[in-house]
Amino acid sequence: MTKQLLTFKEANEYLGFKSPASLRECINQGLPFVQVANSKKIDIDDLKAFIKEHKISKTTEKASL
Repeated sequence: MTKQLLTFKEANEYLGFKSPASLRECINQGLPFVQVANSKKIDIDDLKAFIKEHKISKTTEKASL
């Protein structure tokens, strides 16, 4: 069984970030998180959707230049 909710540390590792500031920036850009009592978690499905929504293809990149 795969974990559905990741700690911020686990989400950081999943994304390959070394700094917590990078994950905070993703949250500022709309990555949702779940808060239960004092614990904050990120739903793996939300994380995957966020990655998909922010993926930049060469076609998209050329259009913005």
